[in-house]
Amino acid sequence: MKKLFVMATCVGLLAGCATTKDLVSKVGTSHTPLEQVLKAHPDLKTELNTVEIRQVFNRVESPNVAQVMVLQAGLMDDSVSAIRTTYSFKLQDKDWKVVNKKEEFKCARGKNTKTFQTALCS
Repeated sequence: MKKLFVMATCVGLLAGCATTKDLVSKVGTSHTPLEQVLKAHPDLKTELNTVEIRQVFNRVESPNVAQVMVLQAGLMDDSVSAIRTTYSFKLQDKDWKVVNKKEEFKCARGKNTKTFQTALCS
């Protein structure tokens, strides 16, 4: 009886994976927003700094807007303590397209060391 239950559970899980693949193919043919950002930043995989990456969609079912935020801290730079890059994506013709990229810096010294700013740190 236990074997039958385990086999049924495995088959159910595999069927769920197939359904997920079908869903992904309906959303679009391009790479996900997160995959596109990782491809644009190969250094994130090799640099020895602190990296936080967050991907957020506008809704669970049939998303059409996404945002990916990359926060890099612990940099080998005495003037910049962190860099935050935010990408905005929109699903157009079944492909995720970057519609905006915003890069902000948190300075390690000077007047503004608590918040992020778009101006370069000195």
